[in-house]
Amino acid sequence: MKRLFILLAAVAAAVLTQAASVTYTADNTTIFANPERGFITMIGGNLSEKKPYGVKGSEGTLDAHASGDMGSLVLVHYYLTNFVNTETIPAKVLNAFDEDMQVLRARGMKAIIRFSYANGTYEKNGVESAKDATLAIAKKHIEQYKSHWQANADVIFCFQAGFIGAWGEWYYTDNYGNQSGTINANRRALIDALLDAVPADRTIQLRTPLFKTGYVGSTSPLTATEGFSGSAKARLGHHNDAFLENSGDLGTYADTAKQKPYIAQETLYVPIGGESCILDASVAAANASYAKTTAEMSRLHWTFIQSGYSTVVTNRWRSDGTFDELNRKMGYRFQLVSGTYGDQATAGGKLPVKMQIKNVGYAPLYNERTAYIVLQSGSKTYPLPLQSDPRRWLPNGVVTTIDEQLTLPSNIPAGTYQLYLYLPDKYASIASNAKYAVRFANTGVWESGTGMNKLNASVTVSGGNTPEPPQPAGDAVLLPATLNKANVASYSSDMSWYNTDYFDFGPNDAENLDRWAEWTVELRYPGKYQVSEEMKSVLNSGNILGHYWHLQLLGNNSPVAEYTTKAVWEEGGITYDDKWDLSSVAKGVYTLRVQNAQEWGQPKLRSLTLAYDGVLPAGIGQQEADMEKGARYDILGRPVDADYRGIVITRGGKFLAR
Repeated sequence: MKRLFILLAAVAAAVLTQAASVTYTADNTTIFANPERGFITMIGGNLSEKKPYGVKGSEGTLDAHASGDMGSLVLVHYYLTNFVNTETIPAKVLNAFDEDMQVLRARGMKAIIRFSYANGTYEKNGVESAKDATLAIAKKHIEQYKSHWQANADVIFCFQAGFIGAWGEWYYTDNYGNQSGTINANRRALIDALLDAVPADRTIQLRTPLFKTGYVGSTSPLTATEGFSGSAKARLGHHNDAFLENSGDLGTYADTAKQKPYIAQETLYVPIGGESCILDASVAAANASYAKTTAEMSRLHWTFIQSGYSTVVTNRWRSDGTFDELNRKMGYRFQLVSGTYGDQATAGGKLPVKMQIKNVGYAPLYNERTAYIVLQSGSKTYPLPLQSDPRRWLPNGVVTTIDEQLTLPSNIPAGTYQLYLYLPDKYASIASNAKYAVRFANTGVWESGTGMNKLNASVTVSGGNTPEPPQPAGDAVLLPATLNKANVASYSSDMSWYNTDYFDFGPNDAENLDRWAEWTVELRYPGKYQVSEEMKSVLNSGNILGHYWHLQLLGNNSPVAEYTTKAVWEEGGITYDDKWDLSSVAKGVYTLRVQNAQEWGQPKLRSLTLAYDGVLPAGIGQQEADMEKGARYDILGRPVDADYRGIVITRGGKFLAR
């Protein structure tokens, strides 16, 4: 008997360790967009109440850049010239920043942000200087923009320090030590203000290495331990707006022998990018050759550079093949080399994953994101997070080995699942947008519709539990559903009603953001939900005007998921171009809170619909909830009592009454 037990144990161990190995084919030629890297274009302008936008109105430029140079990044340069002596920036100008970022969000793009006061220099007492704002005014402006920057961190790649001097490059300046390349008290104070106002997970690029070493008080570059730690040192990066101009790049480097090795180490953890200002064709021929350009970008780990300035340089790059090479390799470019995956697993058990990933790009990936191994069968997807940090997949051909044991959900149904590698954006607001997911440079792996990379392997899962038919959870509204007055749980105490069935969120602008409505909902189908609404917005003209809505899913009074609708206004109504991703939220009963996300207008909300973007179990449908709370109807819509046995429709869901 003992020998039989040992034999059975050995057989079981052999089954558990079965694995499939895959070798992947690298794609070293295709040029494609990927988030947070590549050639950039610059837009922006001088802000005023008449022209408060820097991005909105430049959609054609964005689309041309995306289709022509495969760019996913844009430098948005805002000039506050009209407010150089004014402490308060008008609300219209501040709010326009949010609308600008929404234009990028709708296109799957991100921004590098810079603010400046002076778009050029002037002669002051016989010396060239620039008319920037005082430190006191600049700090006031930074504080006013803080909430807007924080609210749009999802579509911001990084900031450039700006604010000081001509073009925000910290050299010619009226208020910070004119034509100085070193740090001083005012410059230090401005960096302090920016570190406080800029989202904590975003870096701030400084114009020269001396500004950073002076600020942190050390010439030692970031170490692996310091990198991505969130400290001030870990958040200060570099931008070079005189790339390849001469040996010191027009004063960017005071001592290239010391500072270029410093930058080469720093940029394993903070990004570098910029532009070339070479205007002489002979200088471009000598300094911006294919060999010199690619060597410098590889050594210093460049992530982005302008495609339109200087055209003397970029046109040369286009003609000699440098441009295409940079388009492939600036920033990160990940490739799957090989993988070994368990092909048999048990629900609640382990799935062994061993992968080799090569980064053939010039730089790492800097902003945090999680890599997932996704199990998919039909509409069922189960993302399993890897412990390996993609920001530490080092560049220039380094191969990273991932060897992990992933735990499968205990309730995963039995079946065969295809495996995918998925690197979505960290922010839930854009995580479901495939344009913000990372594409790997291999043949036959990328799925543009989902943003996932096929691993060409599968796993057969046994032991999973078959979910029981859904049952109603007390007064909770079973999602998917239409939420309205009939099934609302509560609303803010000063809420008034418009007619009999509309929530009135804004009798005047001052109260818009303080009003809310709450529903008790049950999430039984984690996944993506298309959000739509029926509303009425009453203005003096009587026209309908679209609004954005902020949704929170609360568990134990704490947010577990948040979403701001991304509305596209059309005459007579609203459409939405993305979905709320609740894939990672555990099943259960939550409070769903809805608030208006805009300060202006008087929005009247009748209903909000969360439609499941997947395949529901048989017998479960999506029905509107325009019925009294607690009412039950049969399949033909006739009211039934508690003794009825059969398919019952109630508050937006169907279930089999027992």
